[in-house]
Amino acid sequence: MTVYVDVLFAVNFSMDFISLFICAVVMKRKIYKRRMLAAAAIGGIYGVFEVLCTMRTLIAALVAVLVSFIMCFIAYYEKSIKRFTLMYVMYWGVSATLGGVMSLFYNFLNKILAEQIKNYSFAKVYTGARFFIIAALTAIVSMLFGRFYSSKKDVKQAHLEIKMNGNIYELDALCDSGNMLTEPISGKSVILVAKGSNIGKASENAPLKSRRYIPYSAVGGDGIITGVLPEYVKIDGSMANAVIASVEKKDFAGYEAIVPLSLV
Repeated sequence: MTVYVDVLFAVNFSMDFISLFICAVVMKRKIYKRRMLAAAAIGGIYGVFEVLCTMRTLIAALVAVLVSFIMCFIAYYEKSIKRFTLMYVMYWGVSATLGGVMSLFYNFLNKILAEQIKNYSFAKVYTGARFFIIAALTAIVSMLFGRFYSSKKDVKQAHLEIKMNGNIYELDALCDSGNMLTEPISGKSVILVAKGSNIGKASENAPLKSRRYIPYSAVGGDGIITGVLPEYVKIDGSMANAVIASVEKKDFAGYEAIVPLSLV
């Protein structure tokens, strides 16, 4: 059997880098490209070594665990042992998934396309070329999945129950870690509501004694918004201390309010 070392290294390097990158995206970790490239290079070298050297199953398994640990240590190391362990487990899961996807693509190319392209000259290119095609397709699928999973993971909502002016309002809110507004005197977090919503209209008609003035700083400039101290606020059934402030918004990505993630 002919082994193309350059192709073997390139394929393993590519797949390891993709796995490391996907893990960082899904787990929302900072991406250190140089560290990932170094870790993927170790994976590529090990991929070649694994094919060229015969090892007993147990020893091969232990070496694989050790090499993957070193790779994750280089790519993700931080002081939190818990977070590093989660990344290590995630890496194994992503690697196994990518391996399965790559096998599916390879079988598809072999069984479905082989008969259709065998009469063309480019079909005579050595087998390694197919691995590059498969790696590219797998990378695209993996990246799309990673972006989809990450975006889904980002969307978190909470159910609000707010009593104001003697009336109770229930609505769904979008949780946002970027909303760090606080009322300067009490230090209470601020829940932003769309002015056109029912709760927004109610806050506009709140008595003067319940109003609070909240400074803000944004890209467009600085200013002050008017908040209202409600009779109570419940977030997913639990009491919370918060100020309600209405702003000139029709909605927030389909929600009537934005609640600070710190309150959830």
